[in-house]
Amino acid sequence: VNEILEEIDILVTLSDWLMPGMKGDDFLIQLHKIVPDAVKIMVTGQATPDAIQRAYREANLYKVIHKPWTEEELIEAIRRNLGD
Repeated sequence: VNEILEEIDILVTLSDWLMPGMKGDDFLIQLHKIVPDAVKIMVTGQATPDAIQRAYREANLYKVIHKPWTEEELIEAIRRNLGD
């Protein structure tokens, strides 16, 4: 997986927090080590405050969007970060 991530340009990453096999903060921290400039957004309905703070600190998390979220909220977060 690391080799694939290093070969492609990633501008924005959207991750849930509760996923099979890995929590979103762990995933985003690993991604940040490979693609530090990617914008990282985490959606969650269950993440702990500690996990969110860890993602901000160690993955340069851009934004947390709490469930239930709207399409407009997600689009606005992406547009705002990409300067659109």
